Amino acid sequence: MNKIKQKEAFIDYEADAWFNRNKSVLLNYTKERDRVLSLIKEYKLAPKNVLEIGCSAGYRLNAIKTSFEGCSVFGIEPSKEAINYGKQQYPGVNFINGTADDLSSMEDESMDVVVVGFVFYVIDRNIFFKVVAEIDRVLKNGGILIIVDFFSETALKNVYQHIKDFSAFSFKQNYDEVFTASKLYYLLDKSTWNHSEKVLDATDNYYDKYSVTLLKKDISASYK
Repeated sequence: MNKIKQKEAFIDYEADAWFNRNKSVLLNYTKERDRVLSLIKEYKLAPKNVLEIGCSAGYRLNAIKTSFEGCSVFGIEPSKEAINYGKQQYPGVNFINGTADDLSSMEDESMDVVVVGFVFYVIDRNIFFKVVAEIDRVLKNGGILIIVDFFSETALKNVYQHIKDFSAFSFKQNYDEVFTASKLYYLLDKSTWNHSEKVLDATDNYYDKYSVTLLKKDISASYK
């Protein structure tokens, strides 16, 4: 990447730009159409501490907090503009300006639910497993991991189109498999959606799909 690491590139060139580019979409957020919130309710979870990685302005975290009594919500987000906006709109959300490879402000096994929404696909491959390790560290045994990311029938590396000054990349793959392969997480739910229309999608238009996956962490379930 012309000697610029992808992490620094996204912080410097894309974090605020992404928020400003998508702000109008975020303002139209409704919790009734949020599959993440629906999953938490459908599985009758009662989270007390929820972390969202890549929380933007905290709209989803605010919906979670107002849906579950006594729930504390935390969001880590690289965009300072998103956080400044979110603090004004959602004062009940605890924001952290940072990235997922450093969750040192959070204690081990402190989260009941961790949500990772459209983050894995832009993480620098050099720090990918550091991010995975940090997520695993803060999620308690028996906790829930929800991943929202682009669906891919195979692993793909694409040029990231929103950064023009130098090469940055996106990486599409089924990220739930990274966790289930460890035998420390097992799959509870996975659905595939049309990215443009936000509806369930069984077509062969793999380019415009994303998946929502719910995993449960259980460090002893696979060992008999």
